[in-house]
Amino acid sequence: MGFFRSISNFTKRLGLWFIAAGVTLTVVFVGVFIYQWSTYQPEQPQASNCQKIQGLSTADNEAQLGLYRCQRGNDLSWEGHEVWVYKAYDDEWQRLATSPLNKGCLQLVLDERQLTIQHSSSRGELSIAITSFVYPHAAGGASTLSIATQRVNQCRPLEATTKVMN
Repeated sequence: MGFFRSISNFTKRLGLWFIAAGVTLTVVFVGVFIYQWSTYQPEQPQASNCQKIQGLSTADNEAQLGLYRCQRGNDLSWEGHEVWVYKAYDDEWQRLATSPLNKGCLQLVLDERQLTIQHSSSRGELSIAITSFVYPHAAGGASTLSIATQRVNQCRPLEATTKVMN
């Protein structure tokens, strides 16, 4: 009888562990789902309280990059910079980076394979969502741009709001 009792107790403990793990995973998945549904993808900059500061376009015009000054939140309590890409072929917007407004300036520099976000604040104040992104071409194929950051002492004045990469 002792052997069966120990197996029964072990099975009960193992079952409780599986139930606890299942409840924990369920809570985590529900939390992630609610986060992505409610805050992960904010409104696109043209549909919210954002002003375009700088715009860049790839040589093929398949991707347009924009630096925006935005106010967000129920009472517009958050104010900061946001970097967005618009993928023309997919008609898709994607947020690449954010930084609080009072934490220095941001500026975009684009070359053939890399978008560099120049910033005058600490790297910890700049939140980068992804390190690279792929944008498709209407004629077929796709290109990739990596995202890098560079600390500068002071952002230089912008000559124009929109530039095209050469």
